[in-house]
Amino acid sequence: MAVESAGINLNVRSEAIQRAYSSYIADRYLVNRRYQRKLVWDVEEKQRLIDSIVLALPLPLFLVAEIGSASDGTLEVIDGMQRLNAIFAFVEQEFDYNGSYFDLETLADTKLRLDAGELSQKSPVMSRAYSVRLANYSLAFSVFRAPDESAIDEVFRRINSGGRRLSRQELRQAGTLSPLADLVRKTASAVRGDTSPEDVVPLRKMPILSISNRKLPYGLEVSKIFWVAQNILRRIDVRESLDEQTILDILIDALVKPMLSSTGDVRDVHYSFTADSIETETSEANAIANAIAIQGAEQLEKQFLSVYDTLRGALDEGQEPFTKLIGLPPSGRGGRYFHAVFIAIWELMFTDGKKMRPKSSLALHSALKGISSSASTTSGGDWAAEYKRATIDSFKGRLDDAMASYQGGDDLGTMPLTSKLETVLANAIVEQQNFEAKQGLVTLTDSDRVFDEKCFTRVIKTIAAMANIGPNATGYIAIGVADNESDSKKVKQVDKVEAVFARKFAIVGIEREAIVLGFDLNSYWSTVIQKIRDNSSLPKALRTEVAAGARLIPYQGKAVGLLTVRSQGQPVFFDKELYDRHGSSTVLVPPGPEQLAVYKRFN
Repeated sequence: MAVESAGINLNVRSEAIQRAYSSYIADRYLVNRRYQRKLVWDVEEKQRLIDSIVLALPLPLFLVAEIGSASDGTLEVIDGMQRLNAIFAFVEQEFDYNGSYFDLETLADTKLRLDAGELSQKSPVMSRAYSVRLANYSLAFSVFRAPDESAIDEVFRRINSGGRRLSRQELRQAGTLSPLADLVRKTASAVRGDTSPEDVVPLRKMPILSISNRKLPYGLEVSKIFWVAQNILRRIDVRESLDEQTILDILIDALVKPMLSSTGDVRDVHYSFTADSIETETSEANAIANAIAIQGAEQLEKQFLSVYDTLRGALDEGQEPFTKLIGLPPSGRGGRYFHAVFIAIWELMFTDGKKMRPKSSLALHSALKGISSSASTTSGGDWAAEYKRATIDSFKGRLDDAMASYQGGDDLGTMPLTSKLETVLANAIVEQQNFEAKQGLVTLTDSDRVFDEKCFTRVIKTIAAMANIGPNATGYIAIGVADNESDSKKVKQVDKVEAVFARKFAIVGIEREAIVLGFDLNSYWSTVIQKIRDNSSLPKALRTEVAAGARLIPYQGKAVGLLTVRSQGQPVFFDKELYDRHGSSTVLVPPGPEQLAVYKRFN
């Protein structure tokens, strides 16, 4: 059945779960993170859905959009992401139904993955009859092809504007394509640590980009997210995107003068958002879009994350969360205090006419201690502009002695890059091709420790391979990061260094290698960079750019070397040989059709 309306072609079709699962593992179901929320269903909600399927009860339509060619089968999930995830998660043994697990030998795809060791059968096993009943259950898909991206946005917003399915901040984000919404989304994702290289990701990847739920260990452990760990927001607040609302309030105060009150209405007008319509642009939305255009969205994101990293450096100096440091009681929440501290540091660093930077993380930590006692009224509903401004100014007075004038130019590229490293690591979980981790460049043996030239050569080959990924690709090589447990254990055994973790990656640092070789840290890293710059096996332009962009990043007491590799606009060779990235591996490309395929990427 097909329907056409307002340039949208709509048809309804049915697919058995077994066929839908084949599409799922082939990554044909895609999720646009620009407007889709995180996975939020708990186990009980997922089990109720499976119960409905087993009892052959009807499910609501799944709304999807065709976004590629009609023949490639890719579908963007507009409505039904939680339900689709629940079905496929049950098939893949994430949870049980009435105490038993789906029989993996029921489907050809799950049987194949079971035999390959990609899935493991849990017990007790659901009866074959019930498993077959679930596999044959038909899902009804409403499929439409929209004329443009804005039509998809409008459909999503209308579906979710009724009831309480999305929080108001989630609806604001879903209801606009504005520069402000994009800046809030990207910045919030960097702080949470759930970034992805592209906005559109396979549905299969969503669990690793979602926040842990009760009995569901998704990729992000909610208690370790900055907002929760620092007692600024509650777990439920982050799940309902109040972290994005906090960032929105901060950005409005950084961009709009004179300062406005923090209210729901102020947030709405800067998004041109109402519950009924998003068609009428507001002057406030246009003004803040112009401010973002003038300053540059990328520059504003860098400034925000520089303030964030500066504040995190101060927090890392102590063993106490933000709320305790500033003097709040254990039950106190630090949302408004964090906002005021953040804007105070932002203004001191970037907008007060004289650039200032903390004298040290320890000095800033000391200045923040007990600072809440200097605040004006911070409780209640809306936050009036006069009280907010008074609190920020009071905090600036307390922080001023911890800051020093900075006489240099724009130093955002050399400031602490904690959030940059975390973003690179988070992206690597989703897309391994653009990332390589090395625990270090010194032989990891019990004696005769020397610089490992073979390992360094592999790094150089990887630089060449990453430059060949594509014309607009950017790759990263992190030195001082162990990507497997055996390496981190060996580092602990040989260097007596305990790793700290960012997602699944063990940060072991490279300062231990500097000590082994008799260098201080900066001298050791400078030597590594010079070796890259002098390596004649790479084109001069590439090695010069990689050396110039290399950064030494502090991370919880460890130092990680980060190399950035950008495409040169054409294939590059290492010592007259062509290398490419296949997943997380660097491989030699033989002459012939395979090399021709690499060249075609750049045409």
